[in-house]
Amino acid sequence: MPDHSKTIGFVFFVIFIIVGYWYLTLETIPEDLVAIVGNQKIFVSDIEKEIKRRGIHLKHLDKQKLLEDMILRHAMIDLALKTKINQQPDFIRTYQNLLIGQYKKKYLTPQINGVDFTADEIRSHYTNNIDKFTQPEKARLAIIYMKTHSTMSDKRKQKIMDRMIEAREQAINQRHGRGFGPIAVQYSEDQVSRYKGGDIGWLYENRAYRWDKKVLNAGFDLKNINDISKIITTEKGLYIVKLLDRRPSKVQPFEKVKSRIRHKQILEKRKKVEKDFVDDVRQKTPVTIYRHAFNKIEIPDKHSDKELPLPTF
Repeated sequence: MPDHSKTIGFVFFVIFIIVGYWYLTLETIPEDLVAIVGNQKIFVSDIEKEIKRRGIHLKHLDKQKLLEDMILRHAMIDLALKTKINQQPDFIRTYQNLLIGQYKKKYLTPQINGVDFTADEIRSHYTNNIDKFTQPEKARLAIIYMKTHSTMSDKRKQKIMDRMIEAREQAINQRHGRGFGPIAVQYSEDQVSRYKGGDIGWLYENRAYRWDKKVLNAGFDLKNINDISKIITTEKGLYIVKLLDRRPSKVQPFEKVKSRIRHKQILEKRKKVEKDFVDDVRQKTPVTIYRHAFNKIEIPDKHSDKELPLPTF
């Protein structure tokens, strides 16, 4: 006769195991867990943060609709992770850029935005660098130019010198005309200025122009308006210069340049703040470089037909 007591005992044992497992499963579920979506979990705190993030029209917020929205969002995240999109190079690069941007926004941007200078500091910069805000003397000059070069015979050079002497004498005796007037048209070989009476415009002292420095210096050395220089010999030829007008050096008023000073100072200080930030990041972050591996890397020639290997996912 079969032993029913053993069968009944076994059944009760199985029931005990199932009920115990169910009870233990209930016990291990966190009280604040609202939903499991694939491998994603939604907690009470997640929903509270989302409510706070939305922050508007809370009276009309449908809590069930909010949960459905969050479930859909987490479902998409779960599927995206299963396809390993987060391991693809473009995604990693985008994520890293976002991470760096947020880090800089939190720790660098406040420093950058905090850069400014007081009125006294701006004026002090103006006073200590007054030469930078001083326009140098400038003069308006006219020239007559005749070309010579080293391969010319002495006879040819003398002929050109005689012609320049003639032009200078005519210029000294000239009564009318702006600059050298028609004398420049007749004698000068500078095609840009000859039809303007030799006028080469306003020039600042001690700046480089296309004319020989000896020519410019001679023009600035002239004392009076309409004075004419002696004949100037350069490697490219002969010149005479006439002073048409002169304006002395001029200090730019503080009120006119203070905004420019402040803008420039802020840009310079921001660059320093950013450099200090970068230096601090490097100093706080330990770095180990393995040169034996680094030295194996080759930079392909941009003209090379060799293709780089495609990334594997």
